Amino acid sequence: MAIARMCESGADAGKWYTVILGQNGARRAGYCATGCTGHESSQRALAHYLQFQLDRETDLWFDRREPACECEICGARTTLRARLGRNTKLIALCTHHQSTKSLQTLTFDCSTAPVHIGSLRDAHRGRRSD
Repeated sequence: MAIARMCESGADAGKWYTVILGQNGARRAGYCATGCTGHESSQRALAHYLQFQLDRETDLWFDRREPACECEICGARTTLRARLGRNTKLIALCTHHQSTKSLQTLTFDCSTAPVHIGSLRDAHRGRRSD
């Protein structure tokens, strides 16, 4: 699981990085692991990791074995699937919405705060999600 963490000591003290927590502690992840100079906030660090996933860990495909389900954005029936990152939940996206831009929209709103996928779909349909 990737989280944002502030460096507490050394030359990078006070800067935020995205890290992966493992058995041997935390290690920097994504672009933060390779030459990143750090971020001013946890949101910027997580947005940097999201960009890494969009650039390097996005899969978009047609699934012939699974039945059609609702697009996570508009509710249209589709057998197209997407995944952002490794070992993550499959996301149903119709032909119109199957793009890295849609995956970014589902993951972060304009202020880079996480959003709930169901609430975005319901808002698109004009309904509120509880």
